[in-house]
Amino acid sequence: MSNTYGYVGKIARINLSTGEITTIPTEKYAADYIGGREICNRLFWENVKPGTGAFDPENMLIYMTGPTTATGIPTGGRSVFTGISPNSLPEQYVWSGIGGWLGAELKFAGVDGFMLEGRAEKPTYIYIEDGKIQLLPADGLWGLLVHPTQKKLEEIHGRKVKSMVIGPAGENLMRNASITTSNDSVAAKGGFGAVFGSKNLKAVSVLGTGAVYPADIKKLFELRLKMANP
Repeated sequence: MSNTYGYVGKIARINLSTGEITTIPTEKYAADYIGGREICNRLFWENVKPGTGAFDPENMLIYMTGPTTATGIPTGGRSVFTGISPNSLPEQYVWSGIGGWLGAELKFAGVDGFMLEGRAEKPTYIYIEDGKIQLLPADGLWGLLVHPTQKKLEEIHGRKVKSMVIGPAGENLMRNASITTSNDSVAAKGGFGAVFGSKNLKAVSVLGTGAVYPADIKKLFELRLKMANP
């Protein structure tokens, strides 16, 4: 359990080239950087060298939730990707917001965000369940459109699984390709679907049974009512 309320305590660092998976304590950053986007900025600054290209294995695609994700605060389900974008000229650091259930489910699985680096040797997807992170073969998923991909992942992991996936556009490095969640929210800015494709990554699927604990539940309910009726 994290000492930083609203977060669950760890950010996963996943190297697709080596298969190495490590974690970073969220509270190392959460006290100084409010919200997932600011944490992404700091992590990128610390870990990616100047001159890195969008499709280089060294380009780190970072996904983060925020302190209100999974607390019931209106719009708190929004989360963010950051990385070097292939959809800008010249290629540059960009952020893209995304909604849907994935951010909350990731927290329920015990992870606040993840950092993707490297390039898998073969088509791969990431499966996260209650803190356990696996790199699994995506041979049966590669080439599928986004909705058939979501359906196939539900057949494999059960209907409660939440996934973010790419389609053939991302696989073929189309520079405006997006990443789509299981309820059709999209990270449309930045062409990050093509960055997934450049890393041979088809999807990230998440299933969790945990909970998120705010510091003051009574105050949280007051904020929910205020935001619903400004």
